Amino acid sequence: MLRISPLLLGLILSTFSAFSAAENKIVIGQSVELSGQATGKENMLGAQLYFNWLNAQGGILGQQIEFISYDDQRDPLKTKENTLKLINEHHALALFGYRSTPTVEAILPLLEKNKIPLVAPFSGAQSLYRPTHPYVFNLRASYQEEAAKMVESLATLQIKKVAILHQDDTFGKDGLAGFEKNLTAKQLKPVIIAEYKRKDLNVDAAVASIAAVNPQAVLMACTPNACADFIKKMRASGHAPQFLMLSNVNSEEFFTSLGKDGRGIGVMQVTPSPNNVGVTVVREFQRALKTASHPPLATDAVEEGFIAAKLLAEGLRRAGANPNAQKLVAALEAMHDVDLGGVFVNYSARNHDGSHFVELSIVGQNGKLIR
Repeated sequence: MLRISPLLLGLILSTFSAFSAAENKIVIGQSVELSGQATGKENMLGAQLYFNWLNAQGGILGQQIEFISYDDQRDPLKTKENTLKLINEHHALALFGYRSTPTVEAILPLLEKNKIPLVAPFSGAQSLYRPTHPYVFNLRASYQEEAAKMVESLATLQIKKVAILHQDDTFGKDGLAGFEKNLTAKQLKPVIIAEYKRKDLNVDAAVASIAAVNPQAVLMACTPNACADFIKKMRASGHAPQFLMLSNVNSEEFFTSLGKDGRGIGVMQVTPSPNNVGVTVVREFQRALKTASHPPLATDAVEEGFIAAKLLAEGLRRAGANPNAQKLVAALEAMHDVDLGGVFVNYSARNHDGSHFVELSIVGQNGKLIR
C-alpha cells in the first residue's frame, strides 16, 4: 500500500488548489493613465463595473474575470513595461482598453511577438485601423469618422471660417488629416492651422495665432488639459468661436474643469448617451450601477468602458471552454453584425473595425451634455 506523508499530501493538495484557482479565472490586462487625466480612469472603472457585474452572475462558462490595470502615466516606455509584466508575470489571456495613441502604438510589436489580442483600445487613431492589425480589435469609430461628423456639423451651423488646433504627435496629426480631408470634400479650407507640443502642452502661441484670425469655429485634436486651457484662454481674450473636439476629451473631470467656459462646446461621442435607457446596453449599464457597492459616475467614458468590457466578454464566451488568445482572436473575427444591446459590431479576418457609431453632443448651461 502506498503511503504518502502528511507533508507531501499537503503540498499536493495546495498545488492542486492553486492550479484549480488559476484554471477557474481568466486574466485580462490593461495599461492606462490612472494618475493623471481622468478619462482613462473612467474607462477603467466602467470596465471593472461590467466585469464585477458579470462575475456576480457566474462569470463566463463558470470562469471568473480577473481584471488587472496598471498606471502608465501616458508614457510609452512605461506602457511597454506594464505590458510585458501583464504577459509574462500575470499570463494575461488578452489585453484590453489601452488609451492614448502613442502608448498604444508602442506596444503593437509586442502584440505580434506574443500573439496576444488587444481588445477595444480607447483610441481612434488611423494607425490602429489601417492597415488592419491582426491583434487589434477596435470597438469605437475612428477619429477620421469623428472628423467627418464634425465637419458635417459645420454645414448645419452654417460655418465656413474654420481654424484647426492639433497636438504635435501621431494622434494630433491623425486628427489634422481627418479635418483637412473632410473640409476639402466640403470645398472648405482652414483659415489657420496651429499646433502645440505634447511635451509641455503650452497652447499660448496657438491661442494668439488663432485669435488673430477670429474664426467662427475651431476643430480640435488635443489632450483634455490642453483643450481646456485653450478654450479658457480664447474666451479670456474675448473670442468665442464654436469649439469642436474629438471624443478623447470625454470625462467628468474635463467638463468640470471648464466650468462656465464649457457652455456650448461640441464633443464627439462614440457610444449612446448613458441616460438613453431606450437602448438595451444603457439599461444594463444603469442596472449594474445600481448593484455596485461603490458605483462610478454615469459618464460617457465610464459607459464606453462598460460596453468595451461587454464586447470582450462576448468574444470570450464564443471562444468556448478553456479559452486562449488564439481562440479569442478566431471568435472575435467570427463576430459578424453582433448586437451588444443597441451597439452593433462587425469583424472579419480582414476588418477589425467594430462600431461606426458617431454623434455630436453640446455642453448645456448646466454643464451636462445635450444630444
